[in-house]
Amino acid sequence: MPVLYDMEFAAGGLLVAYRASPEPQELDIEVATEGTAEFPMSLASLRALIEAINRGAAGGAVFDPLLGAAERLSWPPDDGGVLGPSYRWTLRVAGVAPLFVRNIVEELRRVGADRPVTRMSLVGSLPLDGSAMSVREGLVRSWLDDRAAYLEAWPHREFPVHAEPADHVADLRIELATSITPEIRGELEATSLWWLNCIRNYVSEDGLEVVMNPSKTLPTFGSSRTEFRAHYAEFLYKRAPSRAALENLLYRFHRTVAPIARVGLTL
Repeated sequence: MPVLYDMEFAAGGLLVAYRASPEPQELDIEVATEGTAEFPMSLASLRALIEAINRGAAGGAVFDPLLGAAERLSWPPDDGGVLGPSYRWTLRVAGVAPLFVRNIVEELRRVGADRPVTRMSLVGSLPLDGSAMSVREGLVRSWLDDRAAYLEAWPHREFPVHAEPADHVADLRIELATSITPEIRGELEATSLWWLNCIRNYVSEDGLEVVMNPSKTLPTFGSSRTEFRAHYAEFLYKRAPSRAALENLLYRFHRTVAPIARVGLTL
């Protein structure tokens, strides 16, 4: 049984045919829901997935976070299309690990807002080859039932991370090897926020679905000349995969925005 709510469609209404690759391919997404949504949640869900891929969070331990790339090739023909009841998009993606398909399915269950998903199809343009890079719906269903099947960190980290345990809170400290400009500060804040979007469908340490409370979960920020800090007054997500997602986001930041000297994480 899936560990998250509103996943009943996965038993008989899920179709997946995807082969992960560092090379670009098209990914056709189709979702059907029980009715027209009251607000356009599909916009937020699709953006969350595209941002996660483009910020390096979709490769896991399989692909270098620098390889993650996603762009939308198609969109509903009019404003009504974002409210359903049917949704269809085509993305061009690269560097998306097999296990990230779980993230896609769990995020897209939200597209109908108050209208549950009844059917979902994810089909990549590369043919399946029977390797570990190829994914069908049966494997995805097993991941959806597993409280431990989440992406791991890219193993070739280029900066030290000092981590300490904490209960239900998180503190992130990033020391850069350069001064923090307003532009860099903006990117650090964005990375700290998108981390939450990348893991918002992860379960808690107890294996339960987490209901985000924005007033407690969204971080507060501080910085000095070279150090940036983010404090999360409430952090309930499973620690190990949450840390893995953060490390991959920061690796991409380190290579594309500003060099990181060291990271401190209380989680």
